[in-house]
Amino acid sequence: MLEEQRRLCVLFRAYDVDNSGRIEKNEFFTICQELHVSSQEAEGIFDRLDVDKDGTVTLEEFISGLKDQHLETGDDTDSQDEDLTSEAQHSYSEELVLSR
Repeated sequence: MLEEQRRLCVLFRAYDVDNSGRIEKNEFFTICQELHVSSQEAEGIFDRLDVDKDGTVTLEEFISGLKDQHLETGDDTDSQDEDLTSEAQHSYSEELVLSR
């Protein structure tokens, strides 16, 4: 669990390009575009993560939202696609952080 939280923190920092401590929608969408995530899918993910609907995602919202997604079970294709997207995000964020 600690390793997962560390990975989510690394991913959060990769998305938080301006180091504001919050992921703004434009930051999220920029990285999603680089990962070839559709705008519609990115919008849905961001809306799910932005629990307080203030237009930004805090580290707490990010970790909570992605942990909740990871804990969900089911055989539907959307869930599998989101898992693949999450894996791609982890990989991309680690490359991004290492290259900085």
